[in-house]
Amino acid sequence: MALYGVGLDVTVKKIHMDLKLHIAKKVGASLKNLQNIFNQMDKNGNHKLELKEFEKGLAAFGFFPKKVDLQALLKYYDKNGDGAIDFDEFLTAIRYNFY
Repeated sequence: MALYGVGLDVTVKKIHMDLKLHIAKKVGASLKNLQNIFNQMDKNGNHKLELKEFEKGLAAFGFFPKKVDLQALLKYYDKNGDGAIDFDEFLTAIRYNFY
């Protein structure tokens, strides 16, 4: 499935795996830890991560993708296409999605 074109599709999968490894090293991928990470990123409390929240949240966590990579990662995680990542999408991506 090439959502972003061949080069970006490969890049987003690498960034996705890098983020998963970063989270695993920092706090682990338990449900409680992932809920805490998500809640810390969700500054406006709407239970969704928009691009700015996602970017600032990842930076606060020590993960700094390029802007284009961040946009591709958000799109990759946003399965319902609403332009944001809800907790279920985040959980699925970080805990279960290896491809």
